This record gives sequence, structure tokens and C-alpha cells, in this order.
Amino acid sequence: MCLIAWSWQPGGRRTLLLAANRDEWLQRPARPMHWWDAQDEGVPPLLAGRDLQGGGTWLGLRRDGLLAALTNVREPPPRDAVRPSRGELPLRFLRGRHPLDERPWEAPDPLAWAAELRPGMQAYAGFNLLLADLRRGRMCWVSNRAGFAEVQPGVHGLSNAALDTPWPKVQRLKQGVAQCLDSEGPEFEFLLERLADPHPAPDAQIPEPPEGMQLSEQWSRGLSAPFIQLPDYGTRCSTLLRADADGSMHVLELQRQPAGGLRSEYRWNWREA
Repeated sequence: MCLIAWSWQPGGRRTLLLAANRDEWLQRPARPMHWWDAQDEGVPPLLAGRDLQGGGTWLGLRRDGLLAALTNVREPPPRDAVRPSRGELPLRFLRGRHPLDERPWEAPDPLAWAAELRPGMQAYAGFNLLLADLRRGRMCWVSNRAGFAEVQPGVHGLSNAALDTPWPKVQRLKQGVAQCLDSEGPEFEFLLERLADPHPAPDAQIPEPPEGMQLSEQWSRGLSAPFIQLPDYGTRCSTLLRADADGSMHVLELQRQPAGGLRSEYRWNWREA
């Protein structure tokens, strides 16, 4: 995922409302969000997309309310090309494994799990990891480039910098999520329009690339839009998620054609007692 905004209200009527875009190289193979077969995969019932190159995921959740989402941190390419895939981190959390190896970690608390990850997280290229236990009202953000924090109730956003960095596209999507909180209308349809916004930020507001990273004017502008359409790179899918206090979960994913068109739509709804 490269853009996420969400409302986090543990104890409220709507525990979580989340909207996200996954941006990736168009040729990188991936499987859309689906229920992973626990018998074949050796995992608890897990709803997630799958990166067929690295084997991990960018966003996933379990029926019992564990959730994990990943974005990359914008930085120059690593000098060491042989690094573990960042996508294995959300998968380990959701599978109930220790963050640094395959030891079982039963019912992982997000903050405790993130604390165990921190000694070994420099082995990975730059990442942001959002972890939550929706049933217990616990959420945290951890990054190997930008910090660690328990996420407090409110509306938050995350892209390729630290939590709540005010990039224009982050601010736009946060505003869209905030508008839904006072509306009785169709939230997913409203937020899908915000996720499909192809307009770049005004030139004066486009974030500067980090030191050592070269970006052309075309790429700087293209990456500043919520919905990215660049040569060989762009928004591959959009995901909406709502978790209610009564245990209801609603998920929608749109998989998109490389040229930006709609390829397929998936919906899931369930309620945990």
C-alpha cells in the first residue's frame, strides 16, 4: 500500500473506517485479495492480497480482528539488493509468528509485537507498518526509518513518509474519511471517488524527494496524486474496510487494469460474535 487514511474509534459505533491504494510496478505479479486456505498455507483464516514475487502481502486481516498494512518509505534504492521482503512482516503478524522468525506468537498484541520487531527491522528496506487488534482496541505504527507510536483515536493518514506527514494526497484522503464520519450516505462509494483522484498536488506543495533520490518532474507530479498513472507504475488496487462495534466487518477491493480501468471487484461481509 502506498496511501492509507483511516478513522480509528475504539469503543465507538464504528471502530475503523479505512481507505487505501496500493501502488506498484505494473509488471510485478500479484494475486487479488482472497481468503488464504489455512490447510494449504498453514495460517489462520486470512483475507489478504498476495505478492507473487516476494510471497508476502500489503494489507490483510483475520476474522478475529487482527489487521496489518504496509507502505514503503520513499528513499534511494538500497545499496544491498539482497534484502528480505517487507511484505513478510504483515504476514508474520497475521499468521501469529514472531516478527523475526517463525516461532509461534499466540494472539499477538500489536505494540508488543512491534517492540519485538525493532531490533531486527534495519535488515529491511524502508517501511511503515500499521498493526491493529480491532477487538481489543489496540493499534500501532512502526517504521524502520521514522519511528514508533501507539495510534490514538482520530483520523490518520500514511503514505511513504512518517505517520500523518501532511503530504497533499494524505491530507485529501484524510479529509474524505473525516467527511464520512458525519454522513449517513454510502461511505465506500464516496471514498472510492477520493481514491481514484488522479490530480497531482500544486507544484509548490509537491514533496521534495529525499537526499540522494532523483525524481523527474513527471514522476514527482505523478506520485503526488492519490491515484497514480505513470509509465510502468501506478495504482494497482483500492481497498475499503469498515469494522463496527457489533463485530460486523465490510471489505471491498477494486483491482485495476494497468491503464487505470476497473478489472474486477470483490466484496466480503461477515460478523464475529
